[in-house]
Parts: sequence; structure tokens; C-alpha cells
Amino acid sequence: MNDQANSRSDDAADSQIVSALARGIRILQCFSMGDAELSARDLVERTGLPKPTALRLINTLAEFGLLRYSERISKYVLGTEMLSLAAPALGRMTIRQIARPMMQELADYCHGQVTLAVGYRLNMAYAEVIQGEGSAVYRSETGTRLSLSRTASGRAYLWTVPGEEREQYLQETLARDPAKGELLAQRLAQAQQELRAHGCTISHGDMQREIHSVAIPLSAPIDDEYWVFSCSIAVFNISGNQLTDDIAPRLMSLVRRVEAALGSMTGAAHDMETRPWSVSAN
Repeated sequence: MNDQANSRSDDAADSQIVSALARGIRILQCFSMGDAELSARDLVERTGLPKPTALRLINTLAEFGLLRYSERISKYVLGTEMLSLAAPALGRMTIRQIARPMMQELADYCHGQVTLAVGYRLNMAYAEVIQGEGSAVYRSETGTRLSLSRTASGRAYLWTVPGEEREQYLQETLARDPAKGELLAQRLAQAQQELRAHGCTISHGDMQREIHSVAIPLSAPIDDEYWVFSCSIAVFNISGNQLTDDIAPRLMSLVRRVEAALGSMTGAAHDMETRPWSVSAN
């Protein structure tokens, strides 16, 4: 009887997903900053959809302006309607407007880049990217996905989300690539030590050898979304322990000022005191 009940529950959950819509979303998710132009063949191969099904979905997405076929390059690109859809998503994120002048001040001070990333479940992307005067850091576009394992922001995010989500990501990585999973486990352990010692996670050229970063998460999520601030500086603009002794405290001050403006400690999804690390407010 219980097995039948569980089966009905699973069927009910599956019935909430419209397969055609899910397949269309899979097509849109094939595009990224590194793959902004894709052929129909690329989309068929990446989604694993039957060619006739994929072509119908591609034509439908193009009809609504979400995709566009470029005659110049003979490939599909994301359509301008995607910008219209993204605008309300960015506009509702009040934290961006509050943080932007503080981020600019810090970016100019350190001649680097200050970013604000947002994550939900196991997906994370830049919501704001501020370039300082004289910065030598490559400017990522708003909306660019972040690596959860190879960035200071990603590791800070993984230590902010509920533990079961972090463990799920680690186990999935271990199953897919044991060597990469072991490295991730080491990085997570190191990130935890960094949070305890400095209140931030640190990257010494993980993604780009010449770029070093520190990242600090907000103490609590906002409407189930988790936010992380990061400051990145070219290695030739850093002297001694400046990253942890000077930049990290300034970034911490920025985070706390933003939290004060937002009142983000109210309604925390889970109690900060139960976490294996804590960040000093001083």
C-alpha cells in the first residue's frame, strides 16, 4: 500500500513538469558565454533530442524571439527577447542597487573587480560586476555562470547553502569524476578553514593564474537565494598579505553595510549559529 502511495506521489510530481517546455528550456541552456553561437546540429547533439523534435522546438523558440537564426554565421543565437525577460529578474534584485556604489568604491580602491553573485540550488551566476579604475581583471558579463569548485565565490556559496545541497554536489562530482571530486573535497575543507580564520574564502589563481580573489557570503539568504560578494585583483597589484589583511576586511565591511540596509538577517532560512563556521561582524 505504501509503495502504491509513493508511486502515485512520484507520478504527481512528474505531472507538474511539461515535457515540451522542459525540452525547450534545455535548448536555451545549451548557450553560454563560451558558446553563444550554435548550429541546429549542435543543439540536437547537446540536448540528445530527436532531430524532428529539436527542430520544432527551435522554430517555436525563434517564433517568440527567444532564438534567432543568423544568416551571417549560419547559426542560432539567443534572441533579444531574452534581454526583455532578464530585465525584470535583475530589477527585482534590490541588493544590486544598494550595493553598487559601495562595490564601485572598493573596486576603485584596489584597482580590481568587485562582483555580486547569486545562487539558487546548485546554480550560480553574476548579478553585478563592477570594474575599478585601472583594473587588469577580465570583466565577466552579468549572467555568466560561475564554477562552484574553482572560484572563491563558488566555495563560499557551497558553505552557505544547506549541508545536504553541498553534500549532493560533492557526491555527484565524485561519481562523475573521482579525481575532480577529491580535489573539490580538499578545496571545501580549505575553504572552511579560511572562513573560520579570515571570514572569507580565497582563490590564488584557481581560474586565472594571475588573478587572486576573496569572497564573503551574506549571512542569510534572501527569498531562498544565496548571495556572495567577491573582490578580484591582478597579482601584480597585490603586495604582501594585502588580500587577507586589507581587502578582505574592507569587503567584510561592505557586506555588513549591505546587510544592514537590507535587514537581511530577518527570516534566515537556517540559523547561522548551527553552521560549522561563523563570520565576525567586526
